[in-house]
Amino acid sequence: MSSPCCDHPESHLAAPPEPPAAPGKRLWPGVMRFLSWFIGFSGLYAMGAVCPFCGRQGCPTGAASAGLIGLVFASLVQWGRTFRLKIADFFGGLRN
Repeated sequence: MSSPCCDHPESHLAAPPEPPAAPGKRLWPGVMRFLSWFIGFSGLYAMGAVCPFCGRQGCPTGAASAGLIGLVFASLVQWGRTFRLKIADFFGGLRN
């Protein structure tokens, strides 16, 4: 069957656009990536870290500090470029 505007078959016409993905489908990979970075950094820090307050390994405060360090580094890996660009825009805008 030919299209009404030309003699070519309809197979050369562009396919209709796909509907946008559901928000949950776009969110899930980002959450999993963040959790993997968080677990990796926290575990790496906790392997050799001691509590900064009592000096023992396995102290709940030391585990919390390992989690905090993991959170900071995972956030920097995940969103560091965006954060750095916004800071550069802010300070670049002050010079003008």
